[in-house]
Amino acid sequence: MNRLKTTFRSLRYKNFRLFFPGLITSQVGIWIQNVAISWVVYSLTKSPFMMGGILFVNTLPLFLVTPFAGMVIDKFDRHRLLMIIQILFALQAFLMAFCAMSNHLAIWNIIVLGLFLNIVAAVDAPLRQSTYVLLVDDRADLSNALSLNAACFNVARLIGPALAGVLISVVGIAWCFTINFLCILPCVFLVMMMDFKDRKSDSVKSISILEGIKEGIEYAFHSPQITTLLAFAGVFSFIALTYPLLMPIYTKEVLHSGADILGWIMSSTGIGALCSSIFLASKTSLRGLKYIICCGATLLSCGFILMGLIHSTAGSCITMFFVGLGFTSAITSDSTLLQSILDDDKRGRIMSLYSICFLGATSISNLVAGSIAQVFGISNTLIIFGAVLLFSTILFFIKFLHLEFKTRI
Repeated sequence: MNRLKTTFRSLRYKNFRLFFPGLITSQVGIWIQNVAISWVVYSLTKSPFMMGGILFVNTLPLFLVTPFAGMVIDKFDRHRLLMIIQILFALQAFLMAFCAMSNHLAIWNIIVLGLFLNIVAAVDAPLRQSTYVLLVDDRADLSNALSLNAACFNVARLIGPALAGVLISVVGIAWCFTINFLCILPCVFLVMMMDFKDRKSDSVKSISILEGIKEGIEYAFHSPQITTLLAFAGVFSFIALTYPLLMPIYTKEVLHSGADILGWIMSSTGIGALCSSIFLASKTSLRGLKYIICCGATLLSCGFILMGLIHSTAGSCITMFFVGLGFTSAITSDSTLLQSILDDDKRGRIMSLYSICFLGATSISNLVAGSIAQVFGISNTLIIFGAVLLFSTILFFIKFLHLEFKTRI
């Protein structure tokens, strides 16, 4: 019982209790939509290169909007920004559902609404990450809040793809987008019910947005700890986050199966990720995080290589469990360690840089992965990506051994 209380200790705070369930439901809906979009795009184009290209275009806002988002977050009230973002998410989901239900879903409106979604997500990612410090009264529980945040995403990754596979097979694509809209609505109202104070320093209030962005970049690059953690996030996500693009292709071309099997494979990843999140949430200190980062990256690297060699459904599900375990262990530990060493008045700007490294790299890697898969095949692509990440992890491990991380929480 004490272990359970320790794992979920951030739920004793009212604001976190309100945010937690809304985050789960909204992320379930988003995962349902993501799987549905991947299935529709590949069904319409029949081309891994085209699929990667479309996802590349959709994620361009992450590079263009996120740097400005970080400064906006540091200057303006986070609660008000959170409410606006949730409403915009709901609007995008409604428009997607309307297009699907009215049989007007096509590549052009998938791209347009995808751009809209990622403009909103470009603000949401650093905003959400930098707000957790305000949702827990005791800063010692920040690492627990971040781990439970990862658990939310992983519960969604477990439930969402499986539901998407069933929905696509039984009732059709349109219902995936409708259910996404219904899942996001509770988050809008729960965020409105939250009540927390977001105090801003006078220096941040008075500085211009461009000057603030420059200050944040200089702050990051003068710290080898911050730059190393950001670089790891970029390299790791460049390879690791290609699996939502590659798995629909893998399911069709290697396993010769449909959306239901894709759902099980993606859910296997979610189970592994959820196990990792619960383990990290149960930790009461930040000791050993840099070693967990490297162990997680190694596990994911080996998982990618095995996926390229295994051509059975059961083997793929087992392997993707370990991919999910490694993914969350590495990226959640990296984010937690980064947040623990930041100054509060620069938290939004640094987490915006983190979002660019974590999510922005995906826009390029989707295009690269689609191109490689088009030429060398899906199995060889997974092996190549796994080997590259394994080599990179060794280099980062050597770098981590020479760095000391002085945490502020």
